[in-house]
Amino acid sequence: MKKIICSILVASMFLTNTVSHANSFLMHTAKAGDSYFYISEKYNVTINELKALNEDSDDIIYEGSLVKVKPISKNITIKIDNITLQPDQSPYIENNRTFVPIRFIAEALNIDKILWDDSSKTATLMNNEKTIKLTLGSHIANVNGKDIKLDAPISIYKGRTYIPIRFISEIFDCIVSWDNSSSTVLIDTKSTYNEDLYWLSRIIEAEAQGEPFEGKLAVGNVVVNRKNSPNFPNTIKKVIFDTNYGYQYTPVLNGTIYNSPSWESIKAAKMVLAGNNNISNCLYFLNPRKSTNTWIIKNRTFYKSIGLHDFYR
Repeated sequence: MKKIICSILVASMFLTNTVSHANSFLMHTAKAGDSYFYISEKYNVTINELKALNEDSDDIIYEGSLVKVKPISKNITIKIDNITLQPDQSPYIENNRTFVPIRFIAEALNIDKILWDDSSKTATLMNNEKTIKLTLGSHIANVNGKDIKLDAPISIYKGRTYIPIRFISEIFDCIVSWDNSSSTVLIDTKSTYNEDLYWLSRIIEAEAQGEPFEGKLAVGNVVVNRKNSPNFPNTIKKVIFDTNYGYQYTPVLNGTIYNSPSWESIKAAKMVLAGNNNISNCLYFLNPRKSTNTWIIKNRTFYKSIGLHDFYR
């Protein structure tokens, strides 16, 4: 398996595309010890169905190989800013994530550079201040030096390198949703409101996961209060990534800012953006059980506690 990856990947990255109208499939990346019996039990399909679908006459499954599990009832559609795009190869789904060819999504999102390091089998996408490194077979993506876990690995399929479309699109500041009725991935690249919602919901999730809803709302309002203050940057994204006095938010430093938010965090972010303020003009918060920052305690006025966080003006 490893011997053929290099030549396949080089071809997949740089050869001219050909259009394919093959169906989309639910896929499974084989792990050490996987068998057709295990996969058939996991996905409730028969061994014979699996073998027929994968055109396989023996019982050997190689670690890292993609196994077709079942066809998806509808081919997956990709829409960017309401324009329907046709990938040159059909997407597939693994662990509820839609995977598409790397060059297709990079070009669709106008990524500046796509590089390939043959020695490490790593693709690098570069756009503005973002650099993403994606290594073949890995569950880890590296974003500006921070490792982010993926739900399924980067893989070769039909001679092309496939990556998760939601992850890549969101890293490059797009809003992604899924229309189950039409099996359509919807990507919005333009809306300022969507960019604010994207980053605000993620900082709320990263800072207030496990906190009561009022605590999530309060964390979001601190960020917006900073955006509206002349002493801080004037956009939500810039507030979150502000490093004028060191990293303002730990999730930016440890990479959890890129984790997907819960529905509660999204709801809290929407309420904050709609003007629901439960924290007055507070500009700071901390968890006194974990924080080593004594400057806030010594120099700012305590307002109140919500959950594990103390809020200061």
